[in-house]
Amino acid sequence: MKKNIALLAGGKNSRMGGFTKSFLKFKNEYFLQRVLKEFNDFHKIVIISNEKKLYKEYQVETFEDLIKDIGPLGGIYTALSSINDSCFIVACDMPFLNQEKILNFYNDLDHYDAVIPVYKNRPQPLCALYNISVLKYIKEAIDNDDFKIMIPLKKARVKFVEIDDDKLFININTPEEYRALTL
Repeated sequence: MKKNIALLAGGKNSRMGGFTKSFLKFKNEYFLQRVLKEFNDFHKIVIISNEKKLYKEYQVETFEDLIKDIGPLGGIYTALSSINDSCFIVACDMPFLNQEKILNFYNDLDHYDAVIPVYKNRPQPLCALYNISVLKYIKEAIDNDDFKIMIPLKKARVKFVEIDDDKLFININTPEEYRALTL
């Protein structure tokens, strides 16, 4: 099975004062660079962003949201539609992603529409593996103006996998969280 990854980098970054989170630095690398390096052996790597020009130098295919202003669900829809295959979907603001922990998800993908990690009883749908089969449920939710990620997943066959890793799911949304990360 081909391994694909889509980096969601299309948010408004309003809690970060408009600063594009994929260009926050950690240990002398942009968050984006860390993800690209960690998953560089995947078959296909794409970026979902409404600001394609920001990512030109990375020589990675970039797609604009097919349906604008509906949040992360629109990014997931765009990623799956653009790649037309299963895809690991991840938010751009997660500096501790680890390929090794994610690769095990692929073992279950033939039997499920999505494999979603759970950390401290909270599903992590922005760091999950989606089968192309889930696209019909996402499209149905979008057509019904239901833009919460978990809405279409209620109809899909989802495997939830408990992961006990206090760093893997750290995401940076505010200047305070970023300062705490870099201390």
